[in-house]
Amino acid sequence: MTTIYRRLPLQKLHNARDLGGAPVYRDGRCIGATRFGVFVRSAVPSELPQSDIDFLTEYGITTEIDFRGDEEVGRKPSSLVGTGIKYVRCPTFNEQVAFAARNAAKEAANLNKPAVTAFVRWGEKYVEMADDCQDWVRETLQALAAVDGCALYNCTTGKDRTGIISALLLGLAGCADEDIIADYCVSEVHLQEVYAPMLMAYNQRFTDEETATVDSPFFKTEPMSMAQLLIHLNNNYGGIAQYVRTCGVSDDTVARLVAKLVG
Repeated sequence: MTTIYRRLPLQKLHNARDLGGAPVYRDGRCIGATRFGVFVRSAVPSELPQSDIDFLTEYGITTEIDFRGDEEVGRKPSSLVGTGIKYVRCPTFNEQVAFAARNAAKEAANLNKPAVTAFVRWGEKYVEMADDCQDWVRETLQALAAVDGCALYNCTTGKDRTGIISALLLGLAGCADEDIIADYCVSEVHLQEVYAPMLMAYNQRFTDEETATVDSPFFKTEPMSMAQLLIHLNNNYGGIAQYVRTCGVSDDTVARLVAKLVG
């Protein structure tokens, strides 16, 4: 079965797509696909026009779950606050900076180059998050399971923190690793419009540095990055289902998530 990616037709909300349409397997046999209208992943819904807010409301979004820290939220508040859509915070880190900025800046200091052009090993960082942010995984999955209606969840670009949660949801539903990886990789395509002004501002500021492009590792969602996380979860926890239980996610919560996605 071919995986279907439903990119939502929005003006300013980038990297927004429904988790529906991914093939679901039981005992090696495809039994159908994940349901549409249950979970939507996206970049931060900030500075949205009213048409985007209206679309999301009509689509059935009842709750936004935001993974960003206080500093990120302060810089770009969600446009969905006060619209009737419930706003829930599930910050990934105690530190009030994004995972990518925190770790890339650390590497940049060691390499004497700014974070965007520092070599970023995303797979290693996703593994680190899986091991170190298990309270966040538990709280996020519990929040998603409790949503009545369709949930939108986001970080800043919707590729890293959002990508990890998407992988866990698809894995619990019974999706194959290659489809989980494919869903992760497509973020790179949908974020080109976001990256363009970021790159222009960066290159204007750091005129003496290597010119950053969309091919800089910081911006990539390469297959091996997600594959490294999935291999780690399989080898060290026994798979995604066993991993989320290690995080403290109850069987009831897992059952509710699967029921939402598969029916």
